[in-house]
Formats: sequence, structure tokens, C-alpha cells
Amino acid sequence: MKPFSFKSHKKNRAQAMVEFMLALPLLLLLIYGTIEVARLIFIFSSVSNASRQAARFGSATGGTDDIAYYQDCDGIRDVASQSAYIIPFDEINITYDRGINPDGTQVPISNINPSPDADSCPIGDDMIRNGDRIVVQVTAYYEPIISIIPIKPLKIVSASAHSFLVSVPIVGSAMPTGFSAETSTPSITPTVLTATSLPTLIPFTFTPTYFPPSGNTPTRGLPTNTLSPTITLTSSRTPPATYTPTISPTPIMCSGLSGVSHGPLIIDKNVMKMEVYNNTGFTLSTAQIYLEWNHDTGHKSINDPTLHLNQIIFATQLWNGDIHSPSAYIPAYYPVIPTGFSTIQFIFHQNYDVPDGTERIIINIGTPGCTNYPVDSRN
Repeated sequence: MKPFSFKSHKKNRAQAMVEFMLALPLLLLLIYGTIEVARLIFIFSSVSNASRQAARFGSATGGTDDIAYYQDCDGIRDVASQSAYIIPFDEINITYDRGINPDGTQVPISNINPSPDADSCPIGDDMIRNGDRIVVQVTAYYEPIISIIPIKPLKIVSASAHSFLVSVPIVGSAMPTGFSAETSTPSITPTVLTATSLPTLIPFTFTPTYFPPSGNTPTRGLPTNTLSPTITLTSSRTPPATYTPTISPTPIMCSGLSGVSHGPLIIDKNVMKMEVYNNTGFTLSTAQIYLEWNHDTGHKSINDPTLHLNQIIFATQLWNGDIHSPSAYIPAYYPVIPTGFSTIQFIFHQNYDVPDGTERIIINIGTPGCTNYPVDSRN
């Protein structure tokens, strides 16, 4: 049996302690590095999620307290701050643009800096239109818990953009069925029945015969009744009037060669116009007039690039007002569409120099059989 040596046991323990002391710094460094990398990834995820949620909130339709969501700057920043679990965000910038070009550059809105580094919130009510975007950029700085290596704070930035859906023109696409126009319908005149004579009643005559007594048993003669009533009833009655409807159905179709069509949308100086052809043979009523235009950058001018809609002329029917928005349903304007050829003209306060492809005219027809049939400049 090999004897136990206390000297050898002490030697092994000392060797293990030395090895542990040599490995401990590397182990602590590995654990600390794992923690710092996890913090960095978590902060990056928080910044990315904050910008995405804030942009989604700002692009939503509607608003709170009579303020549209895209104008609620405090609300947008509050939504972004909800993702700041570890460290607070240093900057939350909100701006707007008109989308991006094919080369990736941003399309600016008039007097708005589209750079994510700028803060342009809030924006005016009349400057946003369909397709515009809200851009939210969130910035945070990462610093190690223990500064083992003297490095500057790392800047983490995330920017997200969401498009606006401000208004939706509602147009009908169903073809009219089962309607026929009618000519004037005569009213039925009632016939009064009048009796020309009343019935004549002749009363009967009653004559009794009496024989006087003559010694014999009196004999009373039976009465003789003479009844000769004569009843004469004569009336004159006009037979009921015979009614024959005079309806001549004429189909109204808003499509095809005999329907409603239009020419191209044309811009000439300060006028946007379109020709309308009504081949139905009937004067049609309109239910709604809708217009889209480049309201904020449509005029080449540094001082005033905007376009205000001031007047509409449709077959000598006028509308006057002042609208400055990306799109509009014209209020209190329901002109008729005469048969044949006519032109609808939208007149702005200055020349329309910069078309941007959003131009659109929609005329919804209100006549039964063509109800909500759209005369759309894009179709």
C-alpha cells in the first residue's frame, strides 16, 4: 500500500488555485462581454421598435382631442418612449416627405425638411395628401457598464416611415340594370254617377162594398181590393273610364357608345379641364364632384408655390370658393350634365406649372339607372 503524503496534496491544491487565478480574468471578461453584447442588441431592438411603432401611430387615420395623429407630436413621442426599457432615448425626430425617387432620395414637401435628422412636427392640415409619409427617427447612445477600454459612446439610430391615407374617393363600379326612363303619365279622372230619375210609386185603391139588411141574415160582402202599384226605376250610369298607360320605356345606360364618356385631362395655364360626352339623350344630374391636384408645389414660385381652387365652370354652371388641400369633394355643387358635348373646368388662383401625377377628376352621376356611375379621368 502506497502511503498518503500531505505534502503532495498541498502541492495539487496550490496548483489548482494558480490555474483558477489565471483563468478567472478570462472567464469574467467572457461573462461581461456577453452581458454588454446583449445590452447592445437589446438597445438596438428597442430603438428600432420605437421608431416603427411611433411611425405607425402617426400615420393612423383619425386623431384625439381634435388633433390628427400625424400632428400629435407628444403622442408620437410617448409611443416611442414606451420601448425605452434599459436607457432613455436621447432624440426623437419627426418629419414628413412625399415618398422617395427611384434613386432612393426623398421627395420634399413644400417648406418641410425631409431629413430624418430634422424635427418638423407638427405640420399644417392642408399640406398632407394621400401617399405622403411620416418619418420618425429615434436615437440612443450605448455606453459600457464598466469602461475597461476608453471608447466613446456608440450612437444607435433607427428611422421608420409610414404612408398616409388621408381620403378615399368612393365611386361605384356596378353597371345599371333594370331602369327605364318614362314619359309623362296622365292622371286618371274619376267618373261621377248621376241618377236621371227617381222611382215612381203609385198607391193602391181600397173600395169596400156593403149590402144593407133585408130581413134575412145580413150578408156582408167581402171587400174588394184593387192594388195597382207601378214602380218605375230608371237610372243612367256612365261606364268606368278605360285607362291606357302611355309609358314608353327608354333605357338609360351610362356605359358603351350610347352612355357617358370623357376626354383626356388637360392643364392649360391656371385651368384643369376635361370634356364630357353625354350620349344618353337625357340631361343627367350629378351626385358628387371630386378633384385631386398638386396643391402645395404646383406653381413655380419661391414665394407662393401653392394652388388654390377658386372656381368651377361646368356647362355655364358656376361654383366659387377657396380650397387649398390635396383633394376635395366640392361642397354644395351638383351641376347637371347636358346632352351632347360639355366641358368641366377647374380654375386655380395662379398657373398650374408642375403636374405631379396625382391629378384626377371624378364625376359621380345621380340619375336613377346611372346612380354613382363614375366619370373618372383615370379610366
